[in-house]
Order: sequence, then structure tokens, then C-alpha cells
Amino acid sequence: MTRPTIDRPAGLASAAATAGLLFCIVGATTDVRAMLVAWLTTALFLIGLPLGALTVLMVHGLTGGRWGETVRQPLRALVATLPLGLLFLLPVLVRLDLVFPWAGADTAALPDTVRQKLAYLNVPFFLLRFAICSAIWLLLTSLVLGWTADDRSRGNMGKGCTAGLIVHGAAVTIFAIDWMLSLEPEFTSTIYAFLEAASEVVGAFALAMIMLAAKRAIETIPGGEEDVALSEDVANMAFGFMLMWVYLAFMQWLVIWGGDLPDEIHWYVIRASHGWQYLLWLLIALQFALPLAGFLSRNVKRSHAGLLILAGLLLVGHFIDVLWRIRPPLSVSGIQELWCDLAAMAGAGGLWLALLFFLAARPERIAFWRRMLVHG
Repeated sequence: MTRPTIDRPAGLASAAATAGLLFCIVGATTDVRAMLVAWLTTALFLIGLPLGALTVLMVHGLTGGRWGETVRQPLRALVATLPLGLLFLLPVLVRLDLVFPWAGADTAALPDTVRQKLAYLNVPFFLLRFAICSAIWLLLTSLVLGWTADDRSRGNMGKGCTAGLIVHGAAVTIFAIDWMLSLEPEFTSTIYAFLEAASEVVGAFALAMIMLAAKRAIETIPGGEEDVALSEDVANMAFGFMLMWVYLAFMQWLVIWGGDLPDEIHWYVIRASHGWQYLLWLLIALQFALPLAGFLSRNVKRSHAGLLILAGLLLVGHFIDVLWRIRPPLSVSGIQELWCDLAAMAGAGGLWLALLFFLAARPERIAFWRRMLVHG
């Protein structure tokens, strides 16, 4: 009997994960809060990718189109990593008090605006909401992977996608409020959950484009209209997703800045000072200015290298977006904490990539993973 071989990319990612996790253990023994903060930032980035892929697959189930058929398999592989992404959040649940200012704090010492939210922001209710959101997403993962397994099962997809998107949208809203907004409980934004959902879609679709272009020359395949390459259709969808994120990000800034409320404006002040402003300018360049110029050029969209560059810019920009939104209020010692972030990215990121590479290598592995999810 021959011994099963591990795919080379998955093996390399596993090696990086092993080294990263060892450094994470060292970091937890020296400064557990700094390590948890770094781990949370990476975990939120990683879990956002399968959540965004879940959104795109359900949207395509309602709208149809060749662009969705093209990226279906990469998106399915991304969705299948969702259970691992949920597991990444468990270490933070053990010590919520080290990350979230409302968890375990003296109620009398909290500002009035935060005390008014404690009926919602309390540990038992937080854990219950996370369990409900996890159950919803695991169910949707199983259903969507089943619907998109082949063309015969796609007939059931349109019937469930409307309800699925509504439930998924509610879960993403709760998740964004709990795991992101409550890091700064004085801050309030009614747009933030939509902004997070749009950001997840941009990141997931960009990574799916990279995975697709790594295997197929879609710039040579005809698209949905005459004299249009399939790469143009895919790039135009990515352009639309990017513009949605830009619109929501700008509207949140405009509403908050126009409202001139100290608690809300402070959210932007701390992200535009102490060096974080450079990350902001990099975010604007990578997830708006440079991709915008590329998406407006037909030659770039019909080029294999151009498609990869556009997708790479969006994916890196998405990571910087998550880093810029989550990390500044949690930073204590500044640059000294950077090694914790690198360790978390290598550990959690390497483990997640190993699973993604393993699943993407063969579609039947996704079916096996789904059966384990259903029966396990």
C-alpha cells in the first residue's frame, strides 16, 4: 500500500504554522494580552474570508452568471475553511477580560455610555450569541457546499439563498458588533456591519481570483458578451465589490465627521495618529486608488499578470483594512508587539492556508469535509 502524500503547498504552510504556533506559545508565556490581541486580529481576518465567500456564493445563487461559475470552486474551498476560522476565536473566549474593556470590568468605573450597553455587553450573552452565529454559519456552510457541489444540486440553491442571505446578514451584523465594535464600546456606527460584510466580500473574491488565475488562463476564455474575455467579467465583479466597500467606508466617515460627536470622531483620531495614519494611506492606495486605475484599463483586465496584480492589491488591502480597524485601540507598547502579530500570522495563517490548499487541490476533499461537518 502506498503512503498518502501531502500536497507541497499545504506542507509548506504546515511548516510555517508549526513555527508560528511555537512562537505564539512563547508570546503567551511572556505577555498573554499582547499575544491574544495579535491572535484576535489575525483570526478576524481569516474568518472573514470564508464568510465573504459564503456571501458571494449565495448572491450568485440568486443572480447567476458565468463569473460565478468561474470562481465557484475556489469560493467553495474558502467556505469549507469556516469551521477552522471559528476555532481560532476560542483562545480569545478564554480571556475576554484581557481584550474587551467591558468584560470583567468594574461597572462603576465604566463611562455612562458603556454602562447603558451592559444589558447586551455581558459575557454570558456574548457567548450565547457567538454559539448561535457559529451554528448558523456551520449550517449554511453545509447547505451551500451541497448546493454548489454540481449542476444537478444547484436547482435547490435559488430557493434557499434568499433566506440564507437574510440569516447570514443578521449573523454578520451581530458578529461585527460583538467582536469588533465592542472593542471600543463608546463608539457607535450603524454602517459598520455593512462595511465589514463588504470588506469580507472584497477579500474573499480577491483570493478566489488569485486561486483561479493560478490554475487557468481565463483571459483567453470568452466572457458573457461578444469580444469580452472571461477575465474582464470576473474583474468587473471585483470592481463592483470594491466600489461598494469604498462607498460604505466613505459614508461612515462622512456621517461621523459631519455629526461632530467626540466618541465617534475619536475612533478616527486614534487611527490617524501615532503612526497608524501611514497604514491608512497605504489602505487607500492598495484597496482604492491603484485598483481603480487597473480596473479602468481593459488591457489590464485582459492580462493574466494584470488580473493577478489587481487581486493581490485587493487582498493585501483587505488585510490592512482589518488591521487598521482592529489593532490601534488594542496597541499598548507599539512596535514591540509586532513580533506577536508575525507569530499569529504564521501560526494561524499557516494552519488556515494548509487546510485551504489541501481542500482546493481536489474537489472531492470538500465533499468529504462537508460529510464530516454534517455527521461529526
